[in-house]
Amino acid sequence: MKTYGLALALLLLATCSIADVKPLPKSSWPNTVAEAVPHILGSLTITQRSIIGGTSKDNLSLFLGDWGEDIQVLLGLNSGNMALAQISCGHPCKAEQATLKLMEAAWDALQR
Repeated sequence: MKTYGLALALLLLATCSIADVKPLPKSSWPNTVAEAVPHILGSLTITQRSIIGGTSKDNLSLFLGDWGEDIQVLLGLNSGNMALAQISCGHPCKAEQATLKLMEAAWDALQR
């Protein structure tokens, strides 16, 4: 994706960001990446899916601000879901690192 295309994608994703992400109840927190991906994809609009799916995997970190924060709220990564963070990274890690791994898994699912 060219630079102006990526800038437009970031702008579009930000404008259709989920305003009020509802966190999953603690009893419903996913414990694996495979369990988390459907929740992540289910929280996206069709436009967001298209933008994310059309973005290079190497550029996903650019979405950490809006989409990444939505994922952290949704899955409880900033509220104690350390099991998912550890599974996502393969070792103990911070929420942002786990979020990027989850974003990559969601991106992979959009490529199918």
